[in-house]
Amino acid sequence: MTSFQSSLAAFIALGLTASPAFAETLSQPTTVVELFTSQGCSSCPPANAFVANLDDEAPDALTLSYGVTYWDYLGWADTFGDPNFTARQRQYDAALDSGVYTPMLVVGGTTHAPRMTSNRLNGTPVPGSLSLVRHSGELCIEGTVPNGAKLALVDYEPGTQSVAVKSGENRGRTLTLANVVTSVRYHDWSGQMICGLHPKAALAVLAHDADTSAIIGAARFEP
Repeated sequence: MTSFQSSLAAFIALGLTASPAFAETLSQPTTVVELFTSQGCSSCPPANAFVANLDDEAPDALTLSYGVTYWDYLGWADTFGDPNFTARQRQYDAALDSGVYTPMLVVGGTTHAPRMTSNRLNGTPVPGSLSLVRHSGELCIEGTVPNGAKLALVDYEPGTQSVAVKSGENRGRTLTLANVVTSVRYHDWSGQMICGLHPKAALAVLAHDADTSAIIGAARFEP
């Protein structure tokens, strides 16, 4: 998968450190569900609702919603959209030969569908081989994933957000999205602990197999 195999020359920090006064969640999700969606897509609201419900009902699942930009021309520019999220979906297309469509649910980096049930998620567990930990007061990544794995560092706003759409296919509708992604960037894993993470809100770290898009480890931080 070409884009997952590209490396960054240096690690890029992610903003301001969350105050230690707040309670934190540092966990290893057993399932990762990534939704590629668009506020300009009339068929996306049911998938948005599925992800929001899953986030409430399955605490061991990590759900992430990416706003893509290729439907903006239909009359409504996605307020959460980012070309980097569209690029991430195209990375999955290159690995899975999935095509590029919305809504697109990707589970564990290996399977995709426009819709699914929670029962289907049981066959795609993520190994507990990656962790986010506090070390000397810093948020750090540690793990036993193979050297050369590609880490996706995904910054997101935890919980749900509502958007009143004023034009386009969803004109007049209020859409609710869960765990909206705000940035994604990549880092090569060398086997050494990575510290100095400074998430603005919540942070997910996904380890991808170097030769495929399969997620071989995942961890999350929520302040």
